[in-house]
Amino acid sequence: MTPPTDFDRFFNMFLLRMSLGILMVVLGLGYLFDPRAILRLNAFMRENFFKDSHVLLNGKRIGYLLLCFGFLLLALGFQTPIR
Repeated sequence: MTPPTDFDRFFNMFLLRMSLGILMVVLGLGYLFDPRAILRLNAFMRENFFKDSHVLLNGKRIGYLLLCFGFLLLALGFQTPIR
């Protein structure tokens, strides 16, 4: 096997940033516009990650935070220079 090149490292970070950015934007929009979908997801993942009180009491705050973080990751993905 050949050692990884700069393009391989760039491509891996670009995909990571873009996929995380898209995930955060989708989750943020879900919190803002369809909280019932988040509650359904919450019912599925309740034991591992979420608590109902966090979703019900801090839904908008969590939504805005995820949107900001998602757009930041998307911007970093687009600003990564291509060599």
